[in-house]
Amino acid sequence: MASVLFVIDNLGPGGSQRYVAEMARFAPSFGVTPHVCSFRGGDVFESGLIRIGVPVLITPFSKLYGSDGLHALWKVVRYIRHHRIDIVHAFQTNPNILGALAGKICGTRVITSRRDMGDFGMRGSDRLASFETKVINRLADRIMANSQAALDAAVSIENIPRHKMVLVYNGMDGERFSPPDDRTPLRKALGIDDDRCVFGIVAGHRKVKAVEVALLAFRRVKDVLPEALFLQVGDGPERGFLEGEAKRLSLGDSVRFLGVRPDVERILPAFDVFLLSSKTESFSNAILEAMAAGLPVIATRVGGNPECVKEGETGLLVPSGNPEEMAKAMLTLARNPDLRRQMGRRGRERILETFSYEKSREDLRRLYHDLLPG
Repeated sequence: MASVLFVIDNLGPGGSQRYVAEMARFAPSFGVTPHVCSFRGGDVFESGLIRIGVPVLITPFSKLYGSDGLHALWKVVRYIRHHRIDIVHAFQTNPNILGALAGKICGTRVITSRRDMGDFGMRGSDRLASFETKVINRLADRIMANSQAALDAAVSIENIPRHKMVLVYNGMDGERFSPPDDRTPLRKALGIDDDRCVFGIVAGHRKVKAVEVALLAFRRVKDVLPEALFLQVGDGPERGFLEGEAKRLSLGDSVRFLGVRPDVERILPAFDVFLLSSKTESFSNAILEAMAAGLPVIATRVGGNPECVKEGETGLLVPSGNPEEMAKAMLTLARNPDLRRQMGRRGRERILETFSYEKSREDLRRLYHDLLPG
């Protein structure tokens, strides 16, 4: 079997991190011996990988372009040589850079990734973004995008040859994320009456997620439907600001901050409608999880969101930064339970047909097979 070293910043909560952990877990089923390199130890997915026997290399550093970054590079080089790694597959900017350099020093095939819309400000620094564009893109054998929108942005903004780009959508576990036969116990556990319309969002509390826009939209909804409830799952640097916004908007206990939850699959079925208010989004795992759980989705019309949310079929798309239009969409679904159920059913069908783990694994298997001689 081919041996693949997945390289990622960390193995904490996050869409890319979960994707790497799941692909490593399933790797033997598509002919791959997995190894994982993370720049931070002690995260939630690390222990799970170790428990199932996936080797995890931890290579911490403070600055990629400092002396400890060089030490981390040589540590990865030694690992690749010792374990005879066939392919280095990196995710995010720092891993793309370190993984590509280590791989090319060893003469190993390299796949880097694009999981943004060409937003260089999200890549850590202008220096890193410039180095990745001018050097790493040339070293990589393939560059994998997780949406057509991200692929097109990489070609147009970074002038990456289209033949180097490959599209592999994120996969979703349709068994783990599925609608329950009876959601009443889930709602009861959260103290929510069955007759309340519950909007929910699962997102890191960061500026790019623009959760404050969803709060502004919910304020307008609550003026019409006083019993509506808004659940927020996640945490991050904007948490204090968002709690302040909820207070400023006099939303009281109709907005609940649930923090980071390891059991998101048990929380989602308590929602009636899933929201995503991001300013930019390459491809959202949170949307896929919500659709797999049988929820209709209201999302901003940015990046790869329209590739998974089919307008009028599995959800509604609204302009970014527009609480008025989001509120209209929320009221449309709040007033129409049959439409919610119909969209939720179609959304789950779409996950199973197009965005399953099985489909993603097969796409990866084909990508690795194409890179390796013989």
